[in-house]
Amino acid sequence: MARPPLFPDQSAAGIAVDPRTLERVIPESKRSDGTVRKQLKIRPGFTPQEDVSRFRGSRQQAMDSTALPKGHILGWVAPSSTTSPKGKTATPPPNKNAKKRANARAKKSVEKAAIIKDNWEDEE
Repeated sequence: MARPPLFPDQSAAGIAVDPRTLERVIPESKRSDGTVRKQLKIRPGFTPQEDVSRFRGSRQQAMDSTALPKGHILGWVAPSSTTSPKGKTATPPPNKNAKKRANARAKKSVEKAAIIKDNWEDEE
């Protein structure tokens, strides 16, 4: 059978589980003048203020889980990673107005090319 640990894990308030009796206790300690404090038993179900965590709402917890690591910069890409070529990409526009603007730009560029082509032919 495994032996219990000599120094059991303690909470922030110093409460540990007694390996012999499996009760929650504050272990005995030594004062600076050399006297020893007795071991204190903790009532079942009691949680000291130091061990109570702060209340975090569901939205706060979601933000914490999606938070960026400390020191991370938005949009920064490591130089060693491969980057996509800059310029126009073939991704579809994200919404209805963007689609309208993209179609209008395409139509305008076609008309402009046609006007230039017509003007070119007129000069000859």
